[in-house]
Amino acid sequence: MEEKSHKWIYVIIIVVIVALMVAGALLYRDVKVTNEAQQKAKEFVTLLQDAGLPAPTEEQAVRLYGADGGPFAGSPDADLEQAEYGWWHGTAGAANRPFRLQGDYIEAARIFVAVYTPEKLAAFDEYVAGLETDDSQ
Repeated sequence: MEEKSHKWIYVIIIVVIVALMVAGALLYRDVKVTNEAQQKAKEFVTLLQDAGLPAPTEEQAVRLYGADGGPFAGSPDADLEQAEYGWWHGTAGAANRPFRLQGDYIEAARIFVAVYTPEKLAAFDEYVAGLETDDSQ
């Protein structure tokens, strides 16, 4: 009788085990990120509601901001800088009139920064302190 080689069975078993290990590691990372995103979204929505501001649902916040704030966390004060620049030059707002930011807008932005990019909160507060808002009249 001829002896059969079972090498191909061992190779297939090893490939399947390695593939399952890689898939498990990737899924674990995704679940961890999702849990972190859900925790941050819950905190964000709760803080907005506690401040009496309109808030998205937790599901919307998770999809929009993820665990790290998404594209909005890159430069949270960029919109404020643009608005202030337009205000200085009289080219901001509807019909190119200068405007003052509403305090609610700044408070919502501050809550976002506090939850998603807390390391930028001090710089954000420093920047906002110099702005004229509806509340500073």
